[in-house]
Amino acid sequence: MNRQRLLVRVLAFSAFCSVFAVAKRIAPKNVPPIITDGIRYSATGDGRNSFVAATDAATGKDLWKVKVFHTPIKFWRGEEDNQWVFISDMKLAENSILVRDEKSRCYAISLSTKQVKRTPCGKAFPPQEPRA
Repeated sequence: MNRQRLLVRVLAFSAFCSVFAVAKRIAPKNVPPIITDGIRYSATGDGRNSFVAATDAATGKDLWKVKVFHTPIKFWRGEEDNQWVFISDMKLAENSILVRDEKSRCYAISLSTKQVKRTPCGKAFPPQEPRA
Protein backbone atom coordinates (compact mmCIF):
# COMPACT_ATOMS: atom_id res chain seq x y z
CA MET A 1 0.00 0.00 0.00
CA ASN A 2 2.84 2.42 0.77
CA ARG A 3 4.39 1.75 -2.64
CA GLN A 4 1.13 2.70 -4.34
CA ARG A 5 0.91 5.95 -2.36
CA LEU A 6 4.50 6.75 -3.22
CA LEU A 7 3.85 6.04 -6.89
CA VAL A 8 0.74 8.25 -6.87
CA ARG A 9 2.70 11.07 -5.20
CA VAL A 10 5.55 10.80 -7.68
CA LEU A 11 3.13 10.85 -10.63
CA ALA A 12 1.21 13.79 -9.19
CA PHE A 13 4.43 15.71 -8.57
CA SER A 14 5.62 14.98 -12.12
CA ALA A 15 2.34 16.18 -13.58
CA PHE A 16 2.49 19.33 -11.43
CA CYS A 17 6.04 20.10 -12.54
CA SER A 18 5.29 19.56 -16.22
CA VAL A 19 2.33 21.94 -16.07
CA PHE A 20 4.49 24.69 -14.61
CA ALA A 21 7.53 24.09 -16.77
CA VAL A 22 8.06 27.23 -18.79
CA ALA A 23 9.50 26.98 -22.28
CA LYS A 24 11.14 30.38 -22.62
CA ARG A 25 12.17 31.44 -26.09
CA ILE A 26 15.72 32.29 -26.99
CA ALA A 27 16.68 35.95 -27.01
CA PRO A 28 16.01 37.79 -30.27
CA LYS A 29 18.88 38.38 -32.66
CA ASN A 30 20.73 41.66 -32.15
CA VAL A 31 19.92 43.94 -35.08
CA PRO A 32 22.62 46.56 -35.62
CA PRO A 33 21.35 50.10 -36.23
CA ILE A 34 21.70 51.82 -39.60
CA ILE A 35 23.38 55.23 -39.50
CA THR A 36 23.13 57.43 -42.57
CA ASP A 37 23.00 61.21 -43.15
CA GLY A 38 23.28 61.82 -39.40
CA ILE A 39 20.23 59.70 -38.55
CA ARG A 40 20.31 56.45 -36.61
CA TYR A 41 17.59 53.91 -37.47
CA SER A 42 17.11 51.14 -34.91
CA ALA A 43 14.76 48.21 -34.36
CA THR A 44 12.79 48.10 -31.12
CA GLY A 45 9.87 46.11 -29.80
CA ASP A 46 8.52 43.76 -27.19
CA GLY A 47 7.55 40.77 -29.33
CA ARG A 48 3.96 41.94 -29.71
CA ASN A 49 4.70 45.24 -31.44
CA SER A 50 7.82 45.95 -33.46
CA PHE A 51 9.02 49.42 -34.42
CA VAL A 52 11.76 51.23 -36.29
CA ALA A 53 12.87 54.41 -34.54
CA ALA A 54 14.87 57.29 -36.01
CA THR A 55 17.09 59.42 -33.78
CA ASP A 56 19.52 62.23 -34.48
CA ALA A 57 22.92 60.52 -34.32
CA ALA A 58 24.66 63.61 -32.90
CA THR A 59 22.16 64.65 -30.23
CA GLY A 60 20.24 61.44 -29.53
CA LYS A 61 16.95 63.33 -30.02
CA ASP A 62 14.03 61.13 -31.13
CA LEU A 63 12.84 62.11 -34.60
CA TRP A 64 10.10 59.55 -35.29
CA LYS A 65 8.99 56.00 -34.62
CA VAL A 66 6.75 53.76 -36.76
CA LYS A 67 5.10 50.46 -35.97
CA VAL A 68 6.24 47.90 -38.52
CA PHE A 69 4.01 45.01 -37.43
CA HIS A 70 1.85 43.67 -34.59
CA THR A 71 1.83 40.06 -33.44
CA PRO A 72 -1.52 39.00 -31.98
CA ILE A 73 -1.18 36.60 -29.06
CA LYS A 74 -3.58 33.67 -29.07
CA PHE A 75 -4.06 32.01 -25.68
CA TRP A 76 -4.82 28.63 -27.25
CA ARG A 77 -1.40 28.50 -28.96
CA GLY A 78 0.58 28.16 -25.72
CA GLU A 79 3.04 30.36 -23.93
CA GLU A 80 2.94 34.02 -24.93
CA ASP A 81 6.71 34.40 -25.22
CA ASN A 82 6.88 31.57 -27.75
CA GLN A 83 4.51 33.53 -30.02
CA TRP A 84 6.53 36.76 -29.96
CA VAL A 85 8.08 37.85 -33.26
CA PHE A 86 10.95 40.33 -33.50
CA ILE A 87 12.71 42.20 -36.27
CA SER A 88 15.68 40.13 -37.41
CA ASP A 89 17.28 42.29 -40.14
CA MET A 90 17.28 45.84 -41.50
CA LYS A 91 18.95 47.43 -44.48
CA LEU A 92 18.87 50.72 -46.32
CA ALA A 93 17.58 50.60 -49.91
CA GLU A 94 17.25 53.85 -51.86
CA ASN A 95 14.72 56.00 -49.96
CA SER A 96 13.43 53.26 -47.68
CA ILE A 97 14.44 50.85 -44.97
CA LEU A 98 13.82 47.20 -45.61
CA VAL A 99 12.92 45.16 -42.55
CA ARG A 100 12.65 41.38 -42.15
CA ASP A 101 11.06 39.64 -39.18
CA GLU A 102 11.85 36.25 -37.66
CA LYS A 103 9.18 34.62 -39.83
CA SER A 104 10.93 35.90 -43.00
CA ARG A 105 8.23 38.46 -43.79
CA CYS A 106 9.54 41.71 -45.23
CA TYR A 107 8.39 45.31 -44.96
CA ALA A 108 9.51 48.57 -46.57
CA ILE A 109 9.41 51.85 -44.64
CA SER A 110 9.43 54.94 -46.85
CA LEU A 111 11.81 57.49 -45.33
CA SER A 112 9.88 60.38 -46.88
CA THR A 113 6.32 59.37 -45.88
CA LYS A 114 7.06 56.97 -42.95
CA GLN A 115 4.52 54.54 -44.43
CA VAL A 116 5.05 50.82 -43.95
CA LYS A 117 4.20 48.36 -46.72
CA ARG A 118 4.51 44.59 -46.76
CA THR A 119 6.89 43.66 -49.56
CA PRO A 120 8.49 40.51 -50.97
CA CYS A 121 11.93 39.85 -49.53
CA GLY A 122 13.40 38.76 -52.86
CA LYS A 123 17.16 38.62 -52.51
CA ALA A 124 17.41 41.59 -50.17
CA PHE A 125 18.51 39.42 -47.24
CA PRO A 126 20.46 36.18 -46.98
CA PRO A 127 18.48 33.06 -46.00
CA GLN A 128 17.81 32.75 -42.28
CA GLU A 129 17.23 29.75 -40.08
CA PRO A 130 13.59 29.41 -39.03
CA ARG A 131 12.95 30.14 -35.37
CA ALA A 132 12.19 26.95 -33.46
